[in-house]
Amino acid sequence: MSGMEGTISERGRAIAQTSLKARLQPLLSDLYDARDNPGGIVDMGTAENHIMTKDVSDFANRKIRTSSKTFTYGEGPWGSKRLRIAMADHMNKYFHPVSTVQPEDLVFANGITSLCELFGYAMGEEGDGILISRPCYQAFIADFGAKAKIKCVFVPSDGIDQFSAEIVEAYETALLRARAEGTNVRALLLCNPHNPLGRCYPLETIKALMQLCQKHRLHLLSDEVYALSVFDNSDPAAVQFTSVLSFDSTPYISPNYLHVVYGFSKDFAAGGLRLGCIYSRNTALMDTISAITQFSWSGPLNQLFAAEMLEDTEWLDDFFTKSQSVLKERNEKCRAVLEEYGIEYAHGANAGFFLWINIRPYLDLSTHPDEKEAENALVAKMEKEKIYLTQGTLLQTEEIGWFRIIYAQEDEVLAEGFRRLVKAIGAKKGQEGAGGIGSSDLDSMGKGRDDT
Repeated sequence: MSGMEGTISERGRAIAQTSLKARLQPLLSDLYDARDNPGGIVDMGTAENHIMTKDVSDFANRKIRTSSKTFTYGEGPWGSKRLRIAMADHMNKYFHPVSTVQPEDLVFANGITSLCELFGYAMGEEGDGILISRPCYQAFIADFGAKAKIKCVFVPSDGIDQFSAEIVEAYETALLRARAEGTNVRALLLCNPHNPLGRCYPLETIKALMQLCQKHRLHLLSDEVYALSVFDNSDPAAVQFTSVLSFDSTPYISPNYLHVVYGFSKDFAAGGLRLGCIYSRNTALMDTISAITQFSWSGPLNQLFAAEMLEDTEWLDDFFTKSQSVLKERNEKCRAVLEEYGIEYAHGANAGFFLWINIRPYLDLSTHPDEKEAENALVAKMEKEKIYLTQGTLLQTEEIGWFRIIYAQEDEVLAEGFRRLVKAIGAKKGQEGAGGIGSSDLDSMGKGRDDT
């Protein structure tokens, strides 16, 4: 043990091993820019809607007017009355709740990351568990585990469509196994729309999962952060989004066990705003979360901007219409290139900014018989070509070789990213795979920077 290591706690040393800084700093300090840094890393791994950020910036520059009150502590860390009213109105309009969302049903914090941590602390004891399907958003592990010490209990699908009601049996099996091994499972996380699969859960499956939670007295936390990043997709596997608030859920689960998190990072293309909320009718849970939000406080300037967006309903309607249109277009372009190169992808994705792609056929298993080593070797080739995708192993994939690719990019960036990706993995046009279409997609994609 070095002298410096001896100056921190065991828990501090343990959490330092999971720090994002070492992994992400090289990426964030060398991002590709066609004009200013053409040799930088093309980021097709971070889930941001890069296409719509200029619209948000233009809105802020046009609309924000501050006062001396903006630079005070404001009305407290749980969200100003103005913001809670505006968000309640927004959810009542877009989520179609069967019972009207009230401002007092909402508590704000500096993003869904913090809200997951606050929820974990409030609903469970250290070492308790939360059920999460595989694959899943990689940050959930730290969101629940880093400080709240809630253990993620992963649910394998074992070939079952995890969006079908059949998957409930797998959840119950995982629950009973965890309890037998000493983990008190207290909740189930529903990521709907799903990250990284980009699919929405059918109503039948949602109801079945609610019944499972009621049977075992589990909280159901529905992460609906991509609720308005859903677009039309002709794929028969695509299902439209259904919020857990949009139907009478009382026959399936007690209101005290049903909660929703939502925020500005995805639908509003404002990840840097660091603002989100939790909805719940469980006053004991909300009182607990409110009591500790001072550690996850989003300042009055952020709240002012968020309220301005929510209240300008005409602008917001146009913003969502445009966002959904360009997401549909980029999704189609991304699928076209993948099909052109015979790269398999998971079907049914009609939400979010990403596709789940299979580059397992490009693993060099003759040189690296161990699958994880082979995948890491392929990632090293991507790093050499300066292209970044999120490894499925970070997302708890059940099969090595799957990656998440972000398509919510300007055409120029998307084209450059694909050029580097196919070079890194050795993909060729016309290879057998998902199918073939015209060969001009990648060549034409980056020829002009459009205005969308």
